[in-house]
Amino acid sequence: DIFESGGGKDFFESDDDDDDDMDADIGPSSSTPSDETPSPTTFQEQDELGQNFEFEPFIPKLNIVTLSGRVGNVPDPRYFDDGKVVLNLGLAVKRKYHPLERKVKNIQYGQEETDWFTLELWGRDAEFASRFVDKGSRIGVTGSLVIDSWFDKETSEYRRKPKILVKHLDVLETKAEAELRRSNREKYGGGGRYSGGGGGGGGNYYNRSEK
Repeated sequence: DIFESGGGKDFFESDDDDDDDMDADIGPSSSTPSDETPSPTTFQEQDELGQNFEFEPFIPKLNIVTLSGRVGNVPDPRYFDDGKVVLNLGLAVKRKYHPLERKVKNIQYGQEETDWFTLELWGRDAEFASRFVDKGSRIGVTGSLVIDSWFDKETSEYRRKPKILVKHLDVLETKAEAELRRSNREKYGGGGRYSGGGGGGGGNYYNRSEK
């Protein structure tokens, strides 16, 4: 009878040796810090730990940041002797909340916190932004998070500053919206009262081929 247990091992019976082999296969690699490794307490220790840390082969290595918001400064590109150009922008991004989260935290519309991000653009993207983007423009960017680190010459302290290295930029407002925003800024001062987003079917009037 095929259902009778013979001299062989039962189908559902576990094999300790196989389990040991499986544990060995999925266990942490030698390059992964153990639980006994003390947590870093300074920025420099964090950087050193990150340089020695290696992810498992099946873990994807991704560094992608996508943001949309309004430019907080007047574009001022810098040109170098070798012909390169760089542009730094500040991007104001309002936080988004679920309606239930708003109710629990008692957050009214218009009272959302604003996060500021430093953007760095190079080359043609920098020249394009300096021509078609001004203070208050609504833009969307895609890039990667970069941490600049250095020793302060005055205090000898180790410092870090995060920034977004922009790979792609889109202007998220139509020509009519941009003109309305500028006229409101001249009329009311500051950033104006216009707070609209991208224009639904208005399309994008900027030609990226002009970069």
